[in-house]
Amino acid sequence: MPVMESPPGPRTVIDGREYLYFGGTAYLGLQSHPEVIRAACEATKRYGIGSATSRTGYGDTPPTLEAERRLAAFLDREEAFYFASGYAGGSVLMEAAGGFFDAVFADEFSHYSLFEAIPLAGLPLVTFPHGDADGLRHTIAANLKPRQRPLVASDGVFSALGHIAPVADYCRILANYPGSGLLLDDAHGIGVLGKHGRGLFEYAGLAERVNRDFPPHEGVESPVLLSCGTCSKALGGFGGVIAGSRTFVATVKRAPYYAGASAPPIPAAAATARALEILQSDPSLRLRLQENVGALKAGLARLGLGVDDSPIPIVCLRIGSADHMRRLHRELADRGILVPYMAAYSGLGPEGALRLAIFANHSREMTEHLLDVLAGLL
Repeated sequence: MPVMESPPGPRTVIDGREYLYFGGTAYLGLQSHPEVIRAACEATKRYGIGSATSRTGYGDTPPTLEAERRLAAFLDREEAFYFASGYAGGSVLMEAAGGFFDAVFADEFSHYSLFEAIPLAGLPLVTFPHGDADGLRHTIAANLKPRQRPLVASDGVFSALGHIAPVADYCRILANYPGSGLLLDDAHGIGVLGKHGRGLFEYAGLAERVNRDFPPHEGVESPVLLSCGTCSKALGGFGGVIAGSRTFVATVKRAPYYAGASAPPIPAAAATARALEILQSDPSLRLRLQENVGALKAGLARLGLGVDDSPIPIVCLRIGSADHMRRLHRELADRGILVPYMAAYSGLGPEGALRLAIFANHSREMTEHLLDVLAGLL
């Protein structure tokens, strides 16, 4: 397997060779920021690698608490729960939510982590067609009895496809089901989408309702909105996050991921806190990312490739057969450009895809070079 031998960024060393890198999830370029790396090093010297105990067993450290404070502030919530990995976010929410709903309806292309989490709710699972609001409506109607409460689960941004879940449409459907819920794993939306980078619910104009009123009760607008995310992608650090009202965060902390698990490594917590500080003080990072997304997608469209015009920094290129895409991947790599070919992932068909990602710190010249080389290979 290939080995990354440098921080991820526009120029990344893989197996001893530096490439112009258009892969992964370092959307805002913070993973390689010198101040983020310095914060991790200083925390390691002062506090060590980890507390070697759970959060309730003297496991809180100043970097952990600072990361939680900054995450709550960035996401505009009262408190945040910062835990070992964003992969566990769906599990934390499902354990907390399971007793308040009657069935889970999941987008068929949701990430593996969400399908691993759903059994923790102890509820029947029904899938619905990917990103299809009408399909969701029909699936719920065909599988729920009167007065039962559906919980819809989906990725916010689909990590291989770059699609955005139509959450406003889902909310209109679920408004007809008192006590319903909509749960998003917003790993690829937080830091990217919304006026302040708070994710897909902010992008859809629904941020004020996220992780607030729970459990569902009379007088609360349906659906209740549940969201989890990660710090390892746009936010430039590491670990999972669920931010909400004080009562909501207290509810999710009843899951064993708080009382029975260690916090993220201390260097990761310090790096996360510093990355958030940089992001909040420099909004131009997100502006540069959106400019780069627009330039890349416009250039790909000029090449005749079908791309959307969303602000998502992911482009799923399906160009002919698997063999053809593998050849493009190899020929780009031979020319010093790395665009990963994914043979299998959530939502991809048997032919796989070239998954292209753009970062805030890619220069316009880098993007134009990619487009020029790709034009010569198509």
